[in-house]
Amino acid sequence: KPADDLYIALSPSASKGYIAEALAQGHKFIASSDNKFTYEDEEGFYEVLCGRGANTQTYSQWILTEEEWRKSVKRVATEEMIELALANQTDVAALCNAKLKTAQLLSPAHEFTLEQMCAKGAEKLGIDLTDEVYSSRVERELKLIYDKKFEDYFYIIADMMQFARERMICGPARGSSCGSLVCYLLEITTIDPLKYDLLFERFIDITRNDLPDIDIDFSDQKRHLVFEYMEKKYGKEHIARLGTVALFRPRSAIDEAGAALSVPKWMCTKVLDSLIVRSSGDSRALSTLEDTLGTTPAGKELIEKYPEILVAAKMEGHPRHFSQHAAGIVVTETPVTDYVAVDARTGATYCDKKDAEDLNLLKIDALGLTQLSVFEDALTLAGKGIHYLETVPLDDKAAFDVINKGQFSGIFQFNGPALQSIANQIKTEHIEDIVSTTALARPGPMASGGTNEWVKRKNGFSQVDYPHPAFEPYLKTTLGIVAYQEQVMEIGRQIGDLTWEDVTALRKAMSKSLGKEYFDQFGDRWKAGAIKKGIPAEKLEKIWDDLCAYGAWCFNRSHAVAYGIISYWCAYMKAHFPVEFAAATLTHETDPEKQIKTLREMAAEGIEYLPVDAELSIDKWSVGWRNGKKYLIGPVQNVKGIGPKMVSAIMSARARREPLPEKAQKLLNNAVTEIDSLWPIKNAVQRIMPDPSAKNIHSPVTPVIDVQTNNNEYTVMVFGVVQQIKPRDENEVVNVAKRGYAVKGPTQSLNLTIADDTDRIFGKIDRFKFDKIGKEIVDRGRPGKAIYAFKGKVP
Repeated sequence: KPADDLYIALSPSASKGYIAEALAQGHKFIASSDNKFTYEDEEGFYEVLCGRGANTQTYSQWILTEEEWRKSVKRVATEEMIELALANQTDVAALCNAKLKTAQLLSPAHEFTLEQMCAKGAEKLGIDLTDEVYSSRVERELKLIYDKKFEDYFYIIADMMQFARERMICGPARGSSCGSLVCYLLEITTIDPLKYDLLFERFIDITRNDLPDIDIDFSDQKRHLVFEYMEKKYGKEHIARLGTVALFRPRSAIDEAGAALSVPKWMCTKVLDSLIVRSSGDSRALSTLEDTLGTTPAGKELIEKYPEILVAAKMEGHPRHFSQHAAGIVVTETPVTDYVAVDARTGATYCDKKDAEDLNLLKIDALGLTQLSVFEDALTLAGKGIHYLETVPLDDKAAFDVINKGQFSGIFQFNGPALQSIANQIKTEHIEDIVSTTALARPGPMASGGTNEWVKRKNGFSQVDYPHPAFEPYLKTTLGIVAYQEQVMEIGRQIGDLTWEDVTALRKAMSKSLGKEYFDQFGDRWKAGAIKKGIPAEKLEKIWDDLCAYGAWCFNRSHAVAYGIISYWCAYMKAHFPVEFAAATLTHETDPEKQIKTLREMAAEGIEYLPVDAELSIDKWSVGWRNGKKYLIGPVQNVKGIGPKMVSAIMSARARREPLPEKAQKLLNNAVTEIDSLWPIKNAVQRIMPDPSAKNIHSPVTPVIDVQTNNNEYTVMVFGVVQQIKPRDENEVVNVAKRGYAVKGPTQSLNLTIADDTDRIFGKIDRFKFDKIGKEIVDRGRPGKAIYAFKGKVP
């Protein structure tokens, strides 16, 4: 029935019958529209973006001007109705004056002051607070914490960490909190910052007014206990998970647009392989796809054949979907809904990290780290408690030998080629070597040449040198190479006379991987300060460029120390409890290829495995004894055909000592797994091609690991799967820039990553053979699945 605050929408979608009925009942109208997209020409963009969720109609669905709206409703309304509807719109708009409240920091009850808690922690940890070095550091930190009114934050985090450390393995630290002595004494972290010369100002400095981030790593299989504890401690209405908005990135945008518009996937992949890369601080960071499509040969070719793919460029940077943040928790003094709506389905706030900061919501990042769950399972198998690793010596030769022997599988951070490459070039003899390797395996120091030079100096092939004697105090521990964010900060402050505000901006820029374009705003001021210190002006440009190249992406030392210790713990477990550590690593690794790599390493050390045992297998990898030796036993879910429900049924039947379900027993008795063999490619080749000569293949097969580069070009035969298939244009801008000229004739080539059971190798089908060989591989490829025979030259 008609009411004072009830209005009927007069919109482009309103039908004559609907409006006539509303008039007959005496309702008031309000000017409204049916907005699905912003501009009239964006209908196609909207359809691609929303896919099956798009709802396109013949009436206007973009945001209308008043004149456009008037025209759209003339067919159903009189001029008088239109004017009243517009007036009502203005009246209602005037009532819409809601303001979002900013939150007050939760003030929890606490039995002791921070000073008292630090004193208790020092006594427990054996720290002498009468020592001038420790006492002055803790006083300086506490003064800044009190001046900033951050103490309640520390009470909350300390309480949460004390709960968690009693129940699960937590990370020693993460990020800059590792540089705080107060955090160490409160058991928020487990690393003494003075022992590792860590900078507190990387965590909190005098210019900081926002709460510092104390990010914590928890065992991902027990992290839920932390969320449950926080809800119980402060009340469910005071706790929520942080929300997040995922944006379309170049890959997801072109994949989605390509699928919607039926563009061949290989053509989209070709464009992504030519993608222009920019740092997040670049002013055109969210226009990389637009520029790639408009300037690269692969992009131009795609637009020529499928001009409608330009819609993908519009999608880049556009919100994709809303979801729950993986780690963020919001804690409030009064109910969270006093400040922001909460999704009833997921328990996530309808705001993201930046919004939470604007609303002054206390945000805690409780991150799940699989490696900590690996430690929990390994220590359980080894009969050790959850705090065992915190007691092991950090100078164990056997642990360093694991890295020096190249036994990287299962070693935290060392699974990637960057850290492995550095570790293979040096002898690891000290925890600092692992810390340095962790920091130097980043794009910043690698791009600036710092990593390569550090390796030379570490091995004695190059002299330790400094850009100027003034740099020695800050670079001595890293052999004259810029290796940490803290060094950039101190060089900025002490050599370039930058202010704390400047250094804080640099700190944030380094954390967010903002590039040289952002850094250069501080360059002139820094150079002016450095000249006052007597540093020659002609040297400063090179020094500043190196600092910028490093700042594009780097670790802070605090984080490198914390994560370096986790890597060391892995090496220690692998040295002293190899079978237990392998079993736990395999449990938490679902990729069969990586599992096989670990199993091969174990086999080389004389440790055998069973993919599954019908009688002994449980729901995790376990350790068995046979002939006085330990061996690995795979879990029941390794068997093809056994899923989570059947695993639960098997475990329940065993717990009750009842026979297994008939189907489960049959699958176990005739088990087939993806790790039945440690040499699956070799076995598959033998199975499908017992006699290579029948296929006209007469050359001996060379394992990839045995392919060598030398002074003479020679030919090899390789059998393997192609893991990556990347079409390239030899006249792409980057290739022409490297070569100095454009090639004539065919320009299409193909880059491949070929892998067999031993290793992987780069392969290239050149532009003269692309039509004959490459095209078919691109069309039929099946990366990671199809087996290829390649015969080619090695330079």
